[in-house]
Amino acid sequence: MNSYSHLNSWGWDLFFELQIENKEDELKLARVIGQERDLYRVTFGESTSLLAQVSGRFRHDFAHAPGAFPAVGDWVLCRMEEHQDKALIQKVLDRRTCFYRRDPGQGVQVVAANVDVVFIVTSLNRDLNVNRLDRYLSIAWDSGASPVIVLSKADLVEDAESILHDLENTYIGVPIYAVSVFEPQTCEGLRKYLKPGKTAVLMGSSGVGKSTLTNFFLGEEVLKTQSAREDDDRGRHTTTSRALFRLKEGAVLMDTPGMRQLGLHDQEEGVQELFSDILSLSAQCKFRDCAHNQEPGCAIQNALSNGDLDPDRWESYLKLQKEASYQERRLDPAKMAEEKKRWKKIHLDAKVHMARKSRGEI
Repeated sequence: MNSYSHLNSWGWDLFFELQIENKEDELKLARVIGQERDLYRVTFGESTSLLAQVSGRFRHDFAHAPGAFPAVGDWVLCRMEEHQDKALIQKVLDRRTCFYRRDPGQGVQVVAANVDVVFIVTSLNRDLNVNRLDRYLSIAWDSGASPVIVLSKADLVEDAESILHDLENTYIGVPIYAVSVFEPQTCEGLRKYLKPGKTAVLMGSSGVGKSTLTNFFLGEEVLKTQSAREDDDRGRHTTTSRALFRLKEGAVLMDTPGMRQLGLHDQEEGVQELFSDILSLSAQCKFRDCAHNQEPGCAIQNALSNGDLDPDRWESYLKLQKEASYQERRLDPAKMAEEKKRWKKIHLDAKVHMARKSRGEI
């Protein structure tokens, strides 16, 4: 079997090497470091890179499985074309982690593959949205990577520490950093996640400063950025494709375009990880099959009444849990109708409960 140590600086390790079979020695191993539609830019560990596309057989075999196609971060086996100026991708190695979403066409889009850390970036000036954070965190937990919340543009707000404290109380156990590239010392805490051989990805909406952070860690302006608009302090979106960059520290960093929509596909485990506090509460209910409506001994309703559970957090859990299990339900019309009726009642009961509470009846 060939030695692939020259790829260690791009994140290669034993997990992937064990997937290589002797019969595949004639193929060349590469990592996908960029993508533009059906074309991929791959590196073989040297300073140069080549364009590649999937082979005709690959396209035929996986025509109905878009999630199986290469994505930035994937390790692939390629066959070189005659003039060695383009490669044909024959195989995608199994992914250790995978951040994916449901795209507008209801298919699956792999956003980032084989990343160790997901930096979820949201700017403190106008972009901060807890529901969006819940969505990103759910998918990040399900991907198998470790999430880190990065609150960018901390220099544009006066109460950054207060916001940071509130979010730390909401997302217990998730590292959270308030940063500004104009105050470089605030970004230094993120470097401990950029270890040699590790891959990190920057995720977030358009204009939150992902490319600015990428340039900061690269030590030079590799990606174009634009200043915030004066009317609303929002950054202008500049990144249009995903790309991997090798840092001086030895880590690999991926920049991604902002995503207007971040649909869950079937990331129920990620939702459960994010809302483990709610699952712990539900385990305390008097009845095992408690629907958390008006049942006696419901720990969820008790926590909502006495203020131990934030109603907005409960609503976010209901919404994400419903979406995460959608794929399974839509395959069974009868089950879908039953689930739709059940969730409608849950939401109605939640609204009634909050209305009674606001009137001081409970």
